Amino acid sequence: MLLAAWCGLRRGEVCGLRTEDVDLADHVVWVRKNRVELLESPKKYDKDPKTDAGRRPVSVPPHVMPYLREHMKDWAGRERFFVGKDGRPMNGNAVYQAFVRARVKAGIGISFHDLRHTGQTLAASAGATLADLKKRLGHASAAASLRYLHAVEGRDREVADELSKLAARGDAAKLPRSIVVKH
Repeated sequence: MLLAAWCGLRRGEVCGLRTEDVDLADHVVWVRKNRVELLESPKKYDKDPKTDAGRRPVSVPPHVMPYLREHMKDWAGRERFFVGKDGRPMNGNAVYQAFVRARVKAGIGISFHDLRHTGQTLAASAGATLADLKKRLGHASAAASLRYLHAVEGRDREVADELSKLAARGDAAKLPRSIVVKH
């Protein structure tokens, strides 16, 4: 759930993670596969992301790393980062059921996929550009990334405060230091 909420990973991407995809030293999770489980079939398999953009590194926020380290040490399988009690790839339904228990305990009524929206909105609130958001969620188009952005209550006040700080520096024509323009 932490990878879905803070990194914007889909449930299939979380279930598809291999141990080698989790780089604890560089704080990166590599999305290389998507675990597919069809309702109409007992077949479960891994497949490549739909687009090249879907195959991506995702930087993990530092506050999430202790949980990934603990999981790697105590729970990860030899090949899969998330495994069931039987050591086989984690079943997407098991992830969903754990999410349902957590959501009931927290008293919130959201879907697992809403965590992906949360990840995108939090990244934008932290200053990510549209290009950053496209890359982070593995979207091939800006339109797809924009569907995952939502207004955050109170954020407009923070934006207004930052605009005043920009004006107070005396030259609002200069870009703030936090913006990097790449050509």
